[in-house]
Amino acid sequence: MTAREVQLLAYADRLGGGIDGTRRLLEGPLSAFSGVHLLPFFVPFDGDDAGFDPVDHTSVDPRLGTWDDVRAIAAEREVTADLIVNHVSADSAEFQDWLAKQDLSEFDGMFLTFDAVFPDGGTEDQITAFYRPRPGLPFTAYRTADGRRRLVWTTFMPSQVDLDVRHPAGVRYLERLLQALKAGGVTTVRLDAVGYAIKTPGSDSFMTEHTLDFVREITAMAHAHGLHVLVEVHAHYTQQLAIAPLVDLVYDFALPPLLLHSSAQARWSGWRGGSRSARSTPSRCSTRTTASASSTPGRRRTARASSPSRRCATSSSGPP
Repeated sequence: MTAREVQLLAYADRLGGGIDGTRRLLEGPLSAFSGVHLLPFFVPFDGDDAGFDPVDHTSVDPRLGTWDDVRAIAAEREVTADLIVNHVSADSAEFQDWLAKQDLSEFDGMFLTFDAVFPDGGTEDQITAFYRPRPGLPFTAYRTADGRRRLVWTTFMPSQVDLDVRHPAGVRYLERLLQALKAGGVTTVRLDAVGYAIKTPGSDSFMTEHTLDFVREITAMAHAHGLHVLVEVHAHYTQQLAIAPLVDLVYDFALPPLLLHSSAQARWSGWRGGSRSARSTPSRCSTRTTASASSTPGRRRTARASSPSRRCATSSSGPP
């Protein structure tokens, strides 16, 4: 691995004070980095979940810059941005329109409701089987303009309403995001929280076969826009191996601390098992390291310290 293969992972406000400040650092003291993953810079970048709860996923928060600033970085190096596929802010125009108009809204069906998953009702065993990285049940009751209360799926926070990514309205929304990211100069999208995107009664709904089917679908959509696809999987490494052939890159947070520990201890035994397993898979994957420039903890993603990624040669017909 050379220095040119190392990419930066950063919140633009915490590194350079904004996107243009980050560009100046990349063209100066950080010029060794071949690319940058700009963590959420959408409106707002400082919401309840440090930007992972966008009100407007298609716009750059003006406090950080503009799409022209993103394109200026992309003119010299790769730019990765998050495609938040599982949810959107409850303050988004789409959700507020749906609360106001319900089935007359153009966004009707875009948001995942309890009855969409359990049209005939759910049993206690079915409801409690879902894996949620939070205490409690993954629903929040929202009052509509006509006075009804609707149970909306909220996997992470009550202010983050889940998308129905299989409904045509949800697909149209994701297409609109991909178009905006591509036009903004982004070269790679990271599928945020994709492991939770498909809810399947009778399972824990995390990284199931149905999830992998959706990953195939969203990857094909991204490839159609000429975008590479990166997936972050916080789970047993075998789940990374399962998803790797479906996308262009995968990563987790295990490799960098293991490398640092092994360097300090002058031994490498701590990661041999995972390396052997990776080498034994049909995909031919090489490690690419992403170094983090932010030490400020986020709310949901306090582990965004540094991250490895693996580029895999597969039979995919995605972008070169």
